Amino acid sequence: MSTDPYAVDAAFYDAIHGEFREDTGLWASFAGRTDRPVLEVGCGTGRIALELARQGYAVTGIDPSVAMLAEARRKAEDDALDVTFIEGRVQDLVLEPEHYGLILLPLDVFLYCEHGEEQREVLSRLAEALVFNGIVAIDLPGPAASLDPESSGVERVVFSGETADGEPFDCLHLHEDDLAMQTRYLRVSYQTRTEDGLIRRRVSEHQLRYVYRFELEYLLDAAGLALSDIYGDYDLGPLTNESERMIAIARRRNG
Repeated sequence: MSTDPYAVDAAFYDAIHGEFREDTGLWASFAGRTDRPVLEVGCGTGRIALELARQGYAVTGIDPSVAMLAEARRKAEDDALDVTFIEGRVQDLVLEPEHYGLILLPLDVFLYCEHGEEQREVLSRLAEALVFNGIVAIDLPGPAASLDPESSGVERVVFSGETADGEPFDCLHLHEDDLAMQTRYLRVSYQTRTEDGLIRRRVSEHQLRYVYRFELEYLLDAAGLALSDIYGDYDLGPLTNESERMIAIARRRNG
């Protein structure tokens, strides 16, 4: 059995997420505020890292998935882009101290920390890798996209399209939410149909731990970081009850 958490997802990821551009302008604007390299945690197939590299930024991407990084490296080579990709998890790697001017944890990546101690450890490692005046940007679900136990157990189609090889598929999500534990079990199914009409399903499973605003402030403080700004969208609007995103900007406390 593969230990790659995204071995199944990699073949379908770009078809679903590859054209998402709502956040890249914001990350590029933050990258433009530093002359130091950018670190993306959970870079996947390189959607953000490659776009920043195209704009001339020095970028390193970290991801635990061999399959995802293989696709990212292929695309970087095809486009002659110089991006460093590292396989692994932040807590298992040795990052160069005080090296990065911007560290990104985009689109729910931080939710993959299994518990509070792992969250604190990851943030502590990133704080050590941040230059004194750099920033850490964490993109989390906002109040309007929080856990929803009432919809637990209901499988629904969230995307229909084709892979890069032209294979039609449906992507289905089923989740089980636990408010008391702040967790979501997410089952992602990719459904294809063979030429003789048989339906094939490939499934990946993920455990997410949600984190809320003031809890995040305490985690940042414990890691040597301080929350400097918080926003509710990629246009840097205020965080409200209707916000789908919660974007936290943090700096080193001694920065």
